[in-house]
Amino acid sequence: MITLPALRSHRPVALVLAAAALGLAACGPAAPAAPARPASSAAAAAPAPAATSRPAAPATTGPGRAAAAGFQVLSMTFVSDQQGWALGSVPCGASRCGALLGTTDGGARWTPLTAPTRTVPGPYNQCPAGAACAGQIRFATPLTGYAYDSSVLITTDGGRTWQPAGGPASSLEAADGTVVRVADPEGCSGAPGQVQVAAAGSTAWRPLPAPYVSLQCPAVLYRQGERLVLIAYGNAAGGVPATAVLARSADGGQTWTAAAPDSCGGGDGYATGVALAPPDVLVLLCQQQGQNANGTDRPGWIRVSADGGAQYGPDEVIPLLPHQPGDIPGYQVAAASAGRILVVEGTDGDGAPGTDVLLTVNGGRSWSPTGYLADRGPVLLVGFEDPLTARVAQGNTVWTTRDGGRTWLSDHFQSTQVSPG
Repeated sequence: MITLPALRSHRPVALVLAAAALGLAACGPAAPAAPARPASSAAAAAPAPAATSRPAAPATTGPGRAAAAGFQVLSMTFVSDQQGWALGSVPCGASRCGALLGTTDGGARWTPLTAPTRTVPGPYNQCPAGAACAGQIRFATPLTGYAYDSSVLITTDGGRTWQPAGGPASSLEAADGTVVRVADPEGCSGAPGQVQVAAAGSTAWRPLPAPYVSLQCPAVLYRQGERLVLIAYGNAAGGVPATAVLARSADGGQTWTAAAPDSCGGGDGYATGVALAPPDVLVLLCQQQGQNANGTDRPGWIRVSADGGAQYGPDEVIPLLPHQPGDIPGYQVAAASAGRILVVEGTDGDGAPGTDVLLTVNGGRSWSPTGYLADRGPVLLVGFEDPLTARVAQGNTVWTTRDGGRTWLSDHFQSTQVSPG
């Protein structure tokens, strides 16, 4: 049953996305470890929209369902509304090992497959040195998929077997018969990653003429069809402005705009997320580096572009809910259109720890809280698969909406279906 006005138990499913295959892109590959959180004078001055009181937390398991013992979903990808894969980890001795499941009926049943690597990333998405390691997954077709992190692997039989495909990669997205990745040989060393493309199913990568946008860490790639956004996020903890740098392509990476600072207002405002939606929507998620005089974080905000990022609308402030007096370690964003946008807003520190799910249907002019998840581990905003279907996941549970974010159903992996890779 459910404790969010809109969350109730349903059937097994799970988490993270490859929305590009369905025409929508959310908060990107894996939300990168958040740079320190920012400030923009415009957002600080704008009044926060009113919000209703906190909804109750959802139940962690549904009636008659056994949640997978220790399963933690890391990434999910769908090639249709019925066929998808979930990559996660399970307890394995004193550590955790990779586990891969596949579904052909929208998540009603899951079949164990072969995990691409036994080793999965640890905190901050870091892989052990020298170990084959992948924590993210994207499928381009029902048979062809890629797993990536410090290693890149390919399957051409739906996840039953995997082969090395060159690596590492910090981002990888598939759509329209091609796969684009950011090849990242040196991690957060300040060295640039190279943007490369290959035909789906191929390991013959060739460079794309993307501009240099790397800062300390390689750029993150977002994709919706042939549209690409390449963004290097700043480090808000570094004592210098954390302005991000981004470039855009409308033709699959053959041509690009010049690399330019984000449009979060300059000063102490900086971008921490991107969402793409048809036909040409680009949403920037912005935060502030500074804090209020009492040490609490200032609210974040979004800016919406309907022309692919050439021009943006005004700052639209994300409300701080009444139960959130503490720190806001991060936001995530997903968009179905220029109007319908989801944000998840986490709180820790001195506040009530947990994560709120917020919905706007008018581009951020007003917001409604439609879900609350207690502090039981990282929350992942999976994103929109179509204009009304989106997912939010945590641990072994995923919440699915089929009405654009107004109500949610919770699903779980069954424990008998999960085994370590």
